Amino acid sequence: MAVLVAIGNWLLPLLYLGLMIDYGATFFLRTRTHGRRPWLAAVVVLHAGLLAARAVHLGHPPLTGVAEILSAVAWAMAAVYAVAEWIGRDRRSGLFVILLVFLLQYTSSLLVPWWSARPAEGFWPRLHLVPALVAYTALALAAVYGLMYLVARRDLKDRRFGVFFERLPPLDLLGRMTWHALVIGFIFMTATILTGPLMFAAPAAGVGGTGGGEAALANPKILMKIATGGVAWLIYAAAIVGRLAGRWPPQRVAAVAVAGYMVFMGLLVASALLS
Repeated sequence: MAVLVAIGNWLLPLLYLGLMIDYGATFFLRTRTHGRRPWLAAVVVLHAGLLAARAVHLGHPPLTGVAEILSAVAWAMAAVYAVAEWIGRDRRSGLFVILLVFLLQYTSSLLVPWWSARPAEGFWPRLHLVPALVAYTALALAAVYGLMYLVARRDLKDRRFGVFFERLPPLDLLGRMTWHALVIGFIFMTATILTGPLMFAAPAAGVGGTGGGEAALANPKILMKIATGGVAWLIYAAAIVGRLAGRWPPQRVAAVAVAGYMVFMGLLVASALLS
């Protein structure tokens, strides 16, 4: 099982790289822009199988480290996009989604060898990780669609109706998708932060958790993760409040979605590398 997990760890980035090349050809050459291709669904199913194999190998769900969470987010993004593509039969935005999926999985594959297995955790830590996974996925999609919106708006403003502008979805649609994904991500990130203290209170209640409440809070890695979540929440909260109360234009919301996710991922990876 360990050999299978190790092979899958390095096979997945190669498969997503192949998909990225395929979607790149679709985007730039205008080939197979509308239709259903089985390759993405096959890779998503394989990715799910490898996550299940890792769970069997470790004895608990593979959501206990940053590297594993990044892989789970990559799978969730690919799965959500695969369903959307199957329903809408539009492959034009696939390049941008699969590009981010590839980067997430590649980063995960690099970090996994440095991550040591931990014992299975109790109920509360798992409850904390479920909304975190949804938040990471939604915010990643908000960043993808926000980037496409900014590129399309720049080309429209400069009257450069080139390759990117002609192949991207309508500008108003990209703006709405960015906003909706950002709101969903912010809601689940708030839930993630609210359930965080339960991880430290759980041992006292005897239901299992990270252990040692105050001692855990003194851990630099845990403090780094708390700071990462707090900074990300403030960035996205500013975008939500600015849009609702300050009537921020869609381009400002899109810029915050892209910049916020870059800061968030940078801090998250830094917390994983912190010894």
